[in-house]
Amino acid sequence: MRLFILLIISVLVSGCFFLNDVNPFSTPDEFLANRATPPAERAIVIFGLSVEGPGYHAITRWFSVHMDEYSIERQSITGNCWRSNNMEAKVPGIIGTRQYFSFDVKPGYYVSREFLDASDKNLVFEVPAGRVVYLGEFVWTSESRIGLKRDPSTVKSYFGGDVLLANTRQVSQVKGILCGP
Repeated sequence: MRLFILLIISVLVSGCFFLNDVNPFSTPDEFLANRATPPAERAIVIFGLSVEGPGYHAITRWFSVHMDEYSIERQSITGNCWRSNNMEAKVPGIIGTRQYFSFDVKPGYYVSREFLDASDKNLVFEVPAGRVVYLGEFVWTSESRIGLKRDPSTVKSYFGGDVLLANTRQVSQVKGILCGP
């Protein structure tokens, strides 16, 4: 009986776990139609995913990118097993696919788990408060690698002049969160 009660309680409070203070827009067009300026304590992040080469995830057939909030001071992803701020986007792994995603986020720094360059440095994106920020377009290349395109003309032509191209910095290899029983 005690086990049953614990099971019921854990199911009832399960909504309290895995909290994320990132809110996705259904599409960047939803954001663009409203053209709302984010409040001073928030920011809007836009990034794209595209597939230019074959062979991404032969089993799942999806190309995905995860952006996690990052602490410059601690040099690690923020949060823990139950609470973290992260963005996730995915597209079908079909050559020629391109899609943009937008998120309402807490300002700060964000890093992609999947984006490591040859020198084992991670690219961290700065997301200032009260701004709309474009990170770039993550591309699955024909060399079976993830690349990043950061063309300022794309920002201006597609998203308008009030969108900021994110400042970046390289940091040592990112320390993640390890959760286990």
